[in-house]
Amino acid sequence: MEQLKVQGMSSFTKFATNGKMLKLKDAVAGEQRISLQEATDIQVSMLDEDHSRFTIFGQSHPLVELTLPHHSCEVLHAWLLHKLKRQKIKLASNA
Repeated sequence: MEQLKVQGMSSFTKFATNGKMLKLKDAVAGEQRISLQEATDIQVSMLDEDHSRFTIFGQSHPLVELTLPHHSCEVLHAWLLHKLKRQKIKLASNA
């Protein structure tokens, strides 16, 4: 699994993916595993001057919601879209 670390609100958040599964580790949220094949959309929405919300949506509810600094959200978004593209996984919003 390829890994990425981004600066979170109170801790570093570590992400790992093989393109089909996302594993995230965070001091606050703990460890979660999310099937990226269930993802329908990935969005970054601005919260304030310093932070954005990174959300991975499923069919009926968000699979992941994280508040991160703007730059971390942008890096995570680009990294994850690249991994999905390499695995030829299309999100419903991009199909």
